[in-house]
Amino acid sequence: METENKTLILLSGGLDSVTLLYDIRSRKAADKITCLIFDYKQRHAQELMWAKEHAKRCGVIFITMELPQLGGLTEQSWIVPNRNACFISVGVNVACQIGARELVIGCNSDDAESFPDCRKEFLDAMGIAVRAAGYDVEICAPFLNRSKYEIGKLANKFLIKSNEIWTCYAPKESKPCGECPACNKLKTANICTQ
Repeated sequence: METENKTLILLSGGLDSVTLLYDIRSRKAADKITCLIFDYKQRHAQELMWAKEHAKRCGVIFITMELPQLGGLTEQSWIVPNRNACFISVGVNVACQIGARELVIGCNSDDAESFPDCRKEFLDAMGIAVRAAGYDVEICAPFLNRSKYEIGKLANKFLIKSNEIWTCYAPKESKPCGECPACNKLKTANICTQ
């Protein structure tokens, strides 16, 4: 199986991963990109719809993977413990199956402040573990040194609209709450609304 230049993107439907998809797609042929979308029974499942929609718009294959419900997200804590470790582990498995040597995740500098599994040290450690197991898959986080504002500027370049992504953790009647940390961070991105 040819593995050269194949990329697997962990796609959530939020600002970071959707912008990352368009950025990679602007430089790489659609047949070299696959998106992996996780259904982990998240209460903000609207993100799944937008992840699939953007994969279709970019003309790339997407795989939806169902996982057991991942707990931890509450009104007191916006962190799903070890979520990215789960996603990366399954992602490496899928990357090996489809022949992708690059697994890409949308972690960024603003998320690294609050989410332990979005930090460089964590991603580096996951990469070491993957290589130690003998798998030829590189874990990449191209936005790791970019802020939400910088990602928002790139999103505007690709004409990504705020009403065509989903970041909210606590939706109210199928609409973003506008108050959770994800909604507040989206405001700093300053992306177009229409």
